[in-house]
Amino acid sequence: MFRYDGKFVRVLEVVSAFFQLNILWLLLCIPVITIFPATVAMYCVTRQWILHKDYSVIRPFFQFFKENFKQSFGLGILWIIFCGLFFLDLMLLKNVGSFQPILLPVLFLMGILILLTTIFIFPTIANFNMSWINAIKNSLFFSIRYFLTTLIAILYLGLMALILYKWPITFLFIFSLGAYSIYLLCHRVFTKIQLVKTS
Repeated sequence: MFRYDGKFVRVLEVVSAFFQLNILWLLLCIPVITIFPATVAMYCVTRQWILHKDYSVIRPFFQFFKENFKQSFGLGILWIIFCGLFFLDLMLLKNVGSFQPILLPVLFLMGILILLTTIFIFPTIANFNMSWINAIKNSLFFSIRYFLTTLIAILYLGLMALILYKWPITFLFIFSLGAYSIYLLCHRVFTKIQLVKTS
C-alpha cells in the first residue's frame, strides 16, 4: 500500500495535471480564434507549476484565460495576419519573375523572425505584465540574445511533431508537456534577466 503522500500518488497527480491541462487546451482551441488565449493560459499554468509546485489546473486555467483574453486575442489576430501574408507571398513568389531572387531572402528572413518571436511570445506574456507591442519586441530580443535556448526550443517542437506523428495517441498530453518544457527553458532566461537587473 502507498501512503497518500507517497511518491506514487505524487506522480499520479502530476500525470493527471498534464492530461487535464492538455485536454482543456484542446477544447478551448476548437473555436480556432481562441488558440492564442488558450495557449497563453496553458503557459501561465505551467509557470505556476514551476514557481509554486502547485499542480492545480482547471480553476487557474480559466482564470488566466479570462485575465489574458483581450491581449492575447488581439495578438492572435495580428499573428494570423502576419502568417497569412507570409504564406500568401510564398504562393505568389513564383509569379514575380525577375524579382524572385530578391524577394526570396526577404521572405526567408521574415519567416525566421516570426518563428523566433513565436518561441518566446507565450512564455513572455505569461511571465511579464506588458503590452502586446512590448511582448513582441522583447520576445524577438530574447530569441536572438539567447539563441541557444531558442534553438533547443525549436528542437523540442520538432521532437514533439515527430512523436505525435509516430504515436498519435500522445495528443492527450504532448502539448502541455511541450509547453512545460519550453517555459522551463525560457524561465531560466527570465531568471538571468532578473538577476542582471537586481545586480
